[in-house]
Amino acid sequence: MRKIIENSFDQQVKDLQTLIRIPSVSRGEPKEGMPYGEHVFQALRTAQDIARKLGFEKVWDVEARCGVVEYGQGDEVVAVMAHLDVVPEGTGWQYPPYGAEIHDGAMYGRGTADDKGAAVSALYALYALKESGAKMKRRVRILLGCDEERGSTGIERYREVEGEPDLAFTPDATYPVVNSEMNISHMMFEKKYATAVRAKVGTAMNVIPGVAEAEVPALSMQGKEGHASMPDHADNALAKLLLALSEADLPAPDRETFSGLAALLCGYNHGEGLGVDFTDASGRLTLAPTVFTADEGGVSVGFDIRYPASMTFEQLTGPIDEHMGKLGFACKERSNSLGHYIAPESELVSTLMDVYGELSGDRESKPISIGGGTYAREFKNAVAVGVTRPDRPDLCHIANENILLSEMLFNTRFMAECLRRLAAE
Repeated sequence: MRKIIENSFDQQVKDLQTLIRIPSVSRGEPKEGMPYGEHVFQALRTAQDIARKLGFEKVWDVEARCGVVEYGQGDEVVAVMAHLDVVPEGTGWQYPPYGAEIHDGAMYGRGTADDKGAAVSALYALYALKESGAKMKRRVRILLGCDEERGSTGIERYREVEGEPDLAFTPDATYPVVNSEMNISHMMFEKKYATAVRAKVGTAMNVIPGVAEAEVPALSMQGKEGHASMPDHADNALAKLLLALSEADLPAPDRETFSGLAALLCGYNHGEGLGVDFTDASGRLTLAPTVFTADEGGVSVGFDIRYPASMTFEQLTGPIDEHMGKLGFACKERSNSLGHYIAPESELVSTLMDVYGELSGDRESKPISIGGGTYAREFKNAVAVGVTRPDRPDLCHIANENILLSEMLFNTRFMAECLRRLAAE
């Protein structure tokens, strides 16, 4: 299979460039037959065209919410879950976010690392398996989700229509294998009053802002954008703005509001100010303010929270509601996604770990837990694996997102070998 992958790699790179040039930001304006908007639909159709060009005959989609590419035979199904939607591009790019330009051996663009690069690698991995002539004992399905960044409704709909795969992995995290994911909650709080402040900050609940500006008073704060599950790796510009507002010359109601928010949120990444800092074997709680609005209706602020497996939702919401309530804020919206765990000795985890060890030479690493949420939690027997190497920075959701072409080649080889061991005789 290695020779097949290497011989088709130039075309694989071109196909990824085509996908990156489509600005398929999650949850675009819905249109008839395009539930997530025109650009996400365009990305789906383009990926399906790539699959057909590679010789796959069974290519379809579930209501334009999730694409499916199937190969093989057998009663059981192995699924590889990738997604074609992306977070907004944000600011601070050295190269065009949808240019797919290659510099110093890396392709730059929104979706290269999260998760179009993995989607294309999965298609070419299955192509290599098909072309190798391997006899199949299970069917393989590449699932091309279209709504991962905003709630995974596409994969949920796939599950309702097509059912559960027997084994599944999603190349949308980090190596070696993520067999444990923490609980995730998003909360939006609002305080209705006549504020003098005018500001709108944040692109998505799961993205830490790298820039935060207020129109009134005129303030502009710079930070470093990052994935909300890893606030220690970012520099939250919104937290800086809240602190600056607490020190600004504002009317008394605003001084009370922003000094209170600064005391609860600024300088903390683990919910210390809100009384919810907690750690167990799955990891330490993280809490980041990520979206903020101040207008004629009042002030609203949203939190991204990743909390440990042994902590209940009530243990999380109680202290937060109490502290925010003392400032006059009420929760107007919240979501909760429970964590996920697959035993290390399972066929799925042990096979993926063996392949990673053989291809990377890393025999020491163990399965890990992350605060991020992936498609793995949508199925009972699923994990996340790759595509970020342990020695590389996580470039998801930030400016200058990119993927090394050498890593793209490794990811394709890795997935091809995993599929061979899981689905072929």
